Amino acid sequence: MLIASLTAILLAAGVPEMIIPEGTILPVILNETLNTAKVQDNDPVLFSLADDIRATGHRGPVLIPRGSNVVGRVLRSQRAGHFVGRSQMDIRIEEIITPAGDVYDGVSARIIDVGKRKGEKGEVKGDGGIQGPVHRTRDTVLLLFPPTTLVQLLSIPKRGPDVMLPVETRLYVKLMTPIYVETRPALSAAQAPLPSPQPITQLLSAGNTLESLVAPVALYPDAILRDLLPACAYPLEVIQANQWVHQIRDIAGSLPRSGYDYGWHPSVKALTAYPDLLQRLGTDVNWMTRVGSAFATDPSAVMNAVARLRTQTTSLR
Repeated sequence: MLIASLTAILLAAGVPEMIIPEGTILPVILNETLNTAKVQDNDPVLFSLADDIRATGHRGPVLIPRGSNVVGRVLRSQRAGHFVGRSQMDIRIEEIITPAGDVYDGVSARIIDVGKRKGEKGEVKGDGGIQGPVHRTRDTVLLLFPPTTLVQLLSIPKRGPDVMLPVETRLYVKLMTPIYVETRPALSAAQAPLPSPQPITQLLSAGNTLESLVAPVALYPDAILRDLLPACAYPLEVIQANQWVHQIRDIAGSLPRSGYDYGWHPSVKALTAYPDLLQRLGTDVNWMTRVGSAFATDPSAVMNAVARLRTQTTSLR
């Protein structure tokens, strides 16, 4: 009776909730190149979470896994002036989407640091905005040889440097409000979903093997395959994303402001950083669907086929 009562109390307690406290630092990696010469206000920005976010330090359970998509938006993008003023870029983090499909929206966070790497131009201000470097060469020339005629004024029209953050730049984001995470109990054997009864061989056309199915993408980097393979299971969303990234762009070359769907699967969102790859997937929907079905049915078999192809290619070199 006592055991039954305790069980009923635990069940009534519902799903436990844990907190990622305010002030937690989230390391994120930029999935696209940002440049104040190209981005505009309200453009979406995609990041990936660089490390697992755990409860109670580094040894607790994972609350938000590494690789989760972090979605932001450009609040302001301003180029440097011709004579004065530094370039500015303000980014707001809006939501986090885990590989399992959990969405944490309404996130309030501020960028506090940018990892220094080759090609990166920009530093973080106290308010979380990013500003470009000063144009010391230009300022020195103007100080030593101030323009005195119209011709001299027209000969120094160059703008100051833009904020430039290359793809895979690491940034550090500080939570300004906590995130409440629902922890899920482990499934028992009775609760665990049954595997699909459809054998993976039925997804292959006559005379084809799993290696031949994945051969067109087997040599892509792991960072791309991680999103490409699961995205193939959502062919309609891939087509929509391809249409979005290839819309007619404005003079600055920025991504279109309309047509982006936050309901797309996280892997499809990640592929928007690779317009040419999306274009290629959209030209062969039948192949894309079979790859997606094979990966959804048996991801281990698909990855083993990729590994075998890579080994064969390496041995032939």
